[in-house]
Amino acid sequence: MQIFDARVTALVAATPSIRVLRLRIDDPAFRFLPGQWVDLGVTIDGVAHTSGYSITTSPRHGGEIELAIKASTKHPVARWVHEHAAIGDTLRVSQGQGPFVYLPEMSDNVVLIGGGVGVTPLLSIFRHVRDAGLPTRVHLLYSVSDSREILFRDELLAAAHTHENLHVSLTVTQPDPDWHGLTGRIDPVKLHALDVPDDTLYYLCGPKGMVEDMSTLLHDLGVPMSRIIFEKWW
Repeated sequence: MQIFDARVTALVAATPSIRVLRLRIDDPAFRFLPGQWVDLGVTIDGVAHTSGYSITTSPRHGGEIELAIKASTKHPVARWVHEHAAIGDTLRVSQGQGPFVYLPEMSDNVVLIGGGVGVTPLLSIFRHVRDAGLPTRVHLLYSVSDSREILFRDELLAAAHTHENLHVSLTVTQPDPDWHGLTGRIDPVKLHALDVPDDTLYYLCGPKGMVEDMSTLLHDLGVPMSRIIFEKWW
C-alpha cells in the first residue's frame, strides 16, 4: 500500500471531545472516494503508531483532507492528536481505503444515518454532493447524545438552507434546556418523515448497536438489505 507524507496545516477544537486535523498531501498520486478512510501514522517516542480514520472532506479539494478525531486515552494516535499535534508536523497517511463509498451512478436518492463521531464518512459524502454540485437528493439524519457534540452544525444547516437537494435532521438523545430540535433516538417516525422514494440508498455509520438496530429497523420497514450500506469501525 502506498504511503504519503502529510503536513498538518490546521487544528480545530470542533466539539468538546473532537479535534479536526487538516492535512496537506502534495503528492498528486494521493486519491480517495467520498466515504473512505485512511491509516494515519505518527511516531511517538521513537515508536510508530497507526490508526484508521474516516475522511470528512470531499475529494474535490485535491491535496487536502480533514480528519475529525475523538479524544481517547486508549488509542495513542488519538491522544497524540489531542495533546501534542502542532501545525507543521509531518505525518503519514495511506491511500483512501474501504468500500463504504458513494458515486453518483449508485442512486439519485441517499439517506445518511450517523451516530456520534461515526458521522465522519457521511460528512464526506454530504460535502461531496454539495461541493460537486450533484443533483443527488441527500438526507442526513444525525444523532448525538449531547448537542455540543454535533460536528459542523452551522455548516450543515447552512448547506441545507441554500441547497434544495440537501436535508439535515439533527436529534439529541440527552437534550439540555437550550436544545429545541428533535430528541430521542432515530426511530420509525423520524425515518418516515424523510419521505424518500423506494430506490433510496441508506448509509449507516456509528456505534455497533446503533448500526445493527438501524439495519434491522430499515429492513422491518421494507428496505431491502441490498440498499443498506454500513461501515463497521468497531
